[in-house]
Amino acid sequence: MKKAIIIASFGCSILDSREKYIETIESAIKDNYKNIDCFRVFTSEIIRKKMKREENIEIDNMDSCLKKLKANGYTHVYVAATHIIPGFEYDKILKAANEYQNDFEEIRISRTLLDNKMGDKEKSAVKSYIKTDLKNDEAVVLVGHGTEHISHKYYKQFEELLKKDVNNSFIINIEGNTYKYEVIKELKERSINKIYLYPFLIVAGDHALNDITSNEDDSIKSYFIKNGFRVEAFINGLGANDLIKDLFVDRLRDVYN
Repeated sequence: MKKAIIIASFGCSILDSREKYIETIESAIKDNYKNIDCFRVFTSEIIRKKMKREENIEIDNMDSCLKKLKANGYTHVYVAATHIIPGFEYDKILKAANEYQNDFEEIRISRTLLDNKMGDKEKSAVKSYIKTDLKNDEAVVLVGHGTEHISHKYYKQFEELLKKDVNNSFIINIEGNTYKYEVIKELKERSINKIYLYPFLIVAGDHALNDITSNEDDSIKSYFIKNGFRVEAFINGLGANDLIKDLFVDRLRDVYN
């Protein structure tokens, strides 16, 4: 029996962000599985190609990683998926595992951060990431990426879960509902004057720096300011949060034998 752990992330081409938000999760997993060989996978082909072009660094995707593990005699493979929702990137993991399932005695894949089993642990972890002692005229707005995948529904489901503890909390998305302009009406109905704006992303990379928190005219931060809100924006990623890291370690523990 020869075991391997694959730590599969979307990826990031910004070195500082990669170190701060992806390598921290990888390190947390490696610290808990010191005697098991761990391998990095980035599921984004765009990120992989960009890193090869700009840094001459080759990162495996699921297919190339599984090929290497098969060639090197690994028999049991456990995948730690560090994605927020089980969307198209997670589908890539499932597809590759299915294609190689007969080449290993076992391939098991962990859950994403949000899914149909999410509950108090996920809520507590996100609460530790945001401001929760809000005044009546303050709100937290988390900004996810969004997707056309059916798993997009988990953003709204998690928002409803979070609102049970943090009433003035909202999740919007860069792509897909709820869009930034759709939440304005409710914010004004609640007489919100100030917004605490957070990326709801594992990595604070290009989206967080430009689309969400920048001072550019088309950023989400600028949009809320133009609509009369005071905005305090945070350039954070969930990957640096200790409770989020612990959740991903627990996810792997659930599937690891």
